[in-house]
Amino acid sequence: MASISSLMGSSSSSSIYGSRNSNIISGLASGLDTESMIEGMLQGYKSKITGLQQDRQSLLWKQQAYQSISDKLVEFSRKYMSYTSSTNLLSSSFFNNAVLTTTGGKFADMVSATGKTSSNITIDAVAQLATASRYTHDASKLGGTGGPVTAEGSIDLSKETTLSTLEGSMTISYGNKDVTIDFSDTEFFDPSGNGTGNVSAEKLKDAIVKKLSEEKITLSSGDQKAASELIDVQVSDDGTISFSDKTSGQNDVKISSVSGQLKDSLGLTGDDLGRSFKVDQNQSYTETVKAAEALEGKSITVSLDGVTKTISLDKVIKDEKGLYIQDNGTFIKNLQKELNSAFGKDKVKVDDTDGDGKLTFSTQNNSKLGISSTAGKILGFEDGLYNYVNTSKTLSQLGTYDASSGKLTIGGMELQGTLMEPVPKEDWVKQEDGTYKDADGYKLDSDGYRLNDDGERLYEFSLTVNGTTVGTFTQDTALETVMNSINSNTEAGVNVSYSSLTNQFVFTAKETGAGREIQIGSDAPNDLGKALFVGLDPAANDSQSGQDAIFKATVNGSTKYFSRSSNTFDMDGMSVTLNGTFNNADRGSNAGTPITSDDIKNMTPDNDSGLFVKGESVTFTSKTDTDTVVDAIKQMVEDYNAIVKEVKEAYSTMPLQQTNGSKYEPLTDEDKADMTESEIKAYEEKAKTGLLFGDNDLSSLYNALRSAVAPGGNDGSFLRSIGINTSYSEGLTTIELDETALREALETNPDGVKDAFTKSKENGASSDGLMTAIQKVTDRYAATTGATKGILIEKAGSKYSPTAALDNALLDQMNEIDDQIETWQSKMSDKVDYYTNKFTQLEMLIQQMNSQSSTLAGLMGGY
Repeated sequence: MASISSLMGSSSSSSIYGSRNSNIISGLASGLDTESMIEGMLQGYKSKITGLQQDRQSLLWKQQAYQSISDKLVEFSRKYMSYTSSTNLLSSSFFNNAVLTTTGGKFADMVSATGKTSSNITIDAVAQLATASRYTHDASKLGGTGGPVTAEGSIDLSKETTLSTLEGSMTISYGNKDVTIDFSDTEFFDPSGNGTGNVSAEKLKDAIVKKLSEEKITLSSGDQKAASELIDVQVSDDGTISFSDKTSGQNDVKISSVSGQLKDSLGLTGDDLGRSFKVDQNQSYTETVKAAEALEGKSITVSLDGVTKTISLDKVIKDEKGLYIQDNGTFIKNLQKELNSAFGKDKVKVDDTDGDGKLTFSTQNNSKLGISSTAGKILGFEDGLYNYVNTSKTLSQLGTYDASSGKLTIGGMELQGTLMEPVPKEDWVKQEDGTYKDADGYKLDSDGYRLNDDGERLYEFSLTVNGTTVGTFTQDTALETVMNSINSNTEAGVNVSYSSLTNQFVFTAKETGAGREIQIGSDAPNDLGKALFVGLDPAANDSQSGQDAIFKATVNGSTKYFSRSSNTFDMDGMSVTLNGTFNNADRGSNAGTPITSDDIKNMTPDNDSGLFVKGESVTFTSKTDTDTVVDAIKQMVEDYNAIVKEVKEAYSTMPLQQTNGSKYEPLTDEDKADMTESEIKAYEEKAKTGLLFGDNDLSSLYNALRSAVAPGGNDGSFLRSIGINTSYSEGLTTIELDETALREALETNPDGVKDAFTKSKENGASSDGLMTAIQKVTDRYAATTGATKGILIEKAGSKYSPTAALDNALLDQMNEIDDQIETWQSKMSDKVDYYTNKFTQLEMLIQQMNSQSSTLAGLMGGY
């Protein structure tokens, strides 16, 4: 819709017609200034729209004024009442950490501490530290042999091989973002997947979707999403594969570039590649070449003990005359030469030990070796070769899998997977191609069973650790995913890692101490535990039980013996950490045998069972870091006072009046045209003054903030005693800080100061502390999360609350005014058209009359 300026003109020289009608006759015959006349007739419309615009501007200024206050409340809360802040005055930890505790004595480095205790404590001896239960399993059954590795398939350079002509890359544009997917020449899309039939457009489409799922697109918000979540790929019956926006539909999705044979095979040439391409499903899109020729442009990546080198096969596949070789022996000889050049002579050796075309790679001294190749399918090791366990491999890749029965043989054991329950038909999601998927994106067969990318039904395998099922997995789940599920499960209580140096899985209890055992697996036929992490001979595994920390301490003159499950523990308010053992006896043949809590139950200084020897104790000295606390409180007081001052001024300052008694309205564009920038700024400052005068919400906010810092009774008396008082001046109540009194209180009664700030009724105190009281006010007025936001956030929105920024009371009012402006602009546009049409008709009639008059005058010949 046309704007006011385009209809009325921003100055007297602008045409009211704008570009609406270039064929208007304006006063040429009548001599009338029709443009000025129409503008005068529309003055009422213009005044109405201008008034609405001024109302909207006033609302915008009000919104900004509210947001200025709410932003400060949010920032205050995040700075002084958030657990992610280093100045969190609501947290006991802030005050405790400000107490600097040092250890003294010969063994001071064996013990550390934080916080302050009310008791007199020394640590006299530490017999043993707390350790976690540990379990180790050899991984050689999963392929981690540490020795030579042999390809599963054979290479035969005397024969020809089939390659795909759909090799290359395709770049797809999503709005202003690009994502590129690659296709290799050993990737086939016929039903069998080996290049022996015509291409299936459906299989190619599935491959594209899978490749898109592995690419990320960064959105304008900074979030990253898989390209497959944003780009929709569909295939029609005639083999046309098309791309579109999967979300809002507002982003243009098209093919921006194609390279390699893919370009010519699909006919994707020219500048505009469009949003789709057609696959000839009666064509195989393959070519037959010599095996050596198929390796041209390919490479082998070799990783030896963490050092990775990429070897081009172009130097390996030709003889001295530059001709393609046709025998495996020359290929192996040439490849060995390149390996020697990359790593040193015979550091990595390659051979065809059994003469069957299966390449074998070996190293010296059980080094860690990994082999992969862009031509792995031709060379016989499509999934790569590793003499350690490659945790990125799937369960079916680490063992053998029978898709028809769901049986998985892994680690020397046969597991019977459980067929995943079929999806109820009402939960099937129909795709445009007529197939179905479940809510998680799995394809479904005609019976509702979930399928993997190869069209195989998915079977489930479980894993139990310490009696807890940590997850269910399919044959396509990577081993690293299984391990991550163990590590992220809090109930199982263990972490697992794989060491490629020792070729072992290592389980460690998440918590130290005795009694935390590690039990893996169950008797369920689909449980992965025993196959992956126990093996056929459980006795071959190394299992070490956890132990408690055992130490001797003197507390207020009384010597005691303690056991703790952790090396960090509380001693009357002070957090103590044991870092090593000292003054512990040489236990001889019993060394390494854990000491238990039962061993120290009846100990006395005269009878300590020979676990301790006499020696110098570790002592503790604590001192409060008053600077850290005082600086934080001082800054908090300054920020608080700035907030209450702004709040009080906002609702108590009356609007200003001009000399003629009228209020300052927002300037129009015409007003600004005759003013300088400084004049505009000065005027608008006056116009913004008093916009929130008498606001009840701000008045209530001010009173709530004032009450929070001025409690009555003992709480108020204690705050005043530690230097925190209120001051009243010119109608404004602020906090007044006596720094000297605060420092003295921190030295003599740090716990009292801490409680004065942090205590709360929710935690059992009889009243709320200073920061708890302030937090309740900031939450009520400026909470940015939850179903109901703070009062000011609901009213005006906030940059700290994305949802409220788009949905708040003042924004609703502004949107309503926008609708009214649009309605009045439409009415004015109609009137411009109406009056223009009438004046144009008048001009045409006058022109006709003038023309007829001239004609008659001519006929009369001047008589």
